[in-house]
Amino acid sequence: MSRKSLFFWLIILPDIVLLYLSLYAAIVWRYRGSLDTEGVAGHFRAFSFLFVFWLVVFFIHGLFEAAAFRRYTSLIFNLLSATLVNLLVAVIYFYFQPNLILTPRRFLLLQISIAFIFLLCWHLMVKYILKNRLIQEIYLFSFNKELSYLEQAIKDHPYLGFRVVGHLNEQTLPGAVFYKNQGIILPENLPTKPGVLQEFYELRTKGVNFYNHQDFYEQLLRRVYISQLNEIWFLENVDYKEQRFYNLVKRIIDLFFGIIGLVLFLVTFPFCAILIKLTSEGRVLFVQERVGQKGRLFKVYKYRSMSGGAVNTWTSVNDPRITKFGKFLRISHMDELPQFINLLFGHISLVGPRPEQAHIVEELKKQIPFYDERHLVKPGITGWSQLNLYAGSLEESKLKLQYDLYYIKNRGFLLDLEIILKTIYYVFTWQGR
Repeated sequence: MSRKSLFFWLIILPDIVLLYLSLYAAIVWRYRGSLDTEGVAGHFRAFSFLFVFWLVVFFIHGLFEAAAFRRYTSLIFNLLSATLVNLLVAVIYFYFQPNLILTPRRFLLLQISIAFIFLLCWHLMVKYILKNRLIQEIYLFSFNKELSYLEQAIKDHPYLGFRVVGHLNEQTLPGAVFYKNQGIILPENLPTKPGVLQEFYELRTKGVNFYNHQDFYEQLLRRVYISQLNEIWFLENVDYKEQRFYNLVKRIIDLFFGIIGLVLFLVTFPFCAILIKLTSEGRVLFVQERVGQKGRLFKVYKYRSMSGGAVNTWTSVNDPRITKFGKFLRISHMDELPQFINLLFGHISLVGPRPEQAHIVEELKKQIPFYDERHLVKPGITGWSQLNLYAGSLEESKLKLQYDLYYIKNRGFLLDLEIILKTIYYVFTWQGR
């Protein structure tokens, strides 16, 4: 049995056991011993047929493959995505067979919640136990070590499951020894010599994996490699068509959170207004013009956290202009509460790139190619780049654009959900700016 097949069975068999354990736990919790033996057997028969479909969904999501266990976030959200799909499958299943179980609705939610918790704990345990065995050895094929930036990135993120074991070129490739499941990262312009291409083809048939350096960079760091971006990349990777269903659902979610945020803003306003006035001179609310979707300008609202009036310069993490109470507002993210007014008006979304000042945008557009592409979508209160860094300089803005373009390329419900959940975590752990 191959290593891949062994890993498959080591994951799927415990998953089957845990699905039945979650079913039994749900029966005990829901019925408290009032369900007779035939009723219990009926539940097991009904769900056994359903579990087959659930396992197929897990398989489609790649949850039985070793690669799925390299990154914690991918593992968690792949399992969450599969669970949501399985919930939909179960609803359809019981809808067409309403007499199968008398009260499936609440019971189904209970069972699938328990199953998710069981499976998540098990998969995280497998990830922790096998973290050193899931490392893939990587070779870098280049001419002038132009892929050395990737070697440093891999060294800086060893927990992602990759290790550079050597550099290759046209001269050293023929004598190199490779093993199954190793990987080779290729540069943009491959050599056209028949011998090199034939060697690559033979290695591919022996189980060696090949990666384009830009795709690997994106997979590793979850940001786009912008050094070699061109118009063709945007045509191939960015959907410029309006995603009507996604935008509609996203707007409904924005309104829901906007109402909640507005209530929090109104409740905190009297206290924040007094403390802001007592600790510094100036207005309670900070109002500044920002650039929104498609370059449209709007006024953003925040609690003022800095001394003086509106400023049109970069703001750093430990900016000396930040007041004592302003530091608390920033660490707790309470300074963002007035932005829920913008959210209700539709100026911004809950998730999206950070809106910047108009004059900074104009300056960055001159110095960073394709910077204006980040305005393809609505800016957001939180976003992928906001979670990863706070940009206060030209170089940091270049890095931030990599995260923004990654979000624009991969935007969808699951990525939005991941950003929202991580933001909630950062807020409650007081990871401020």
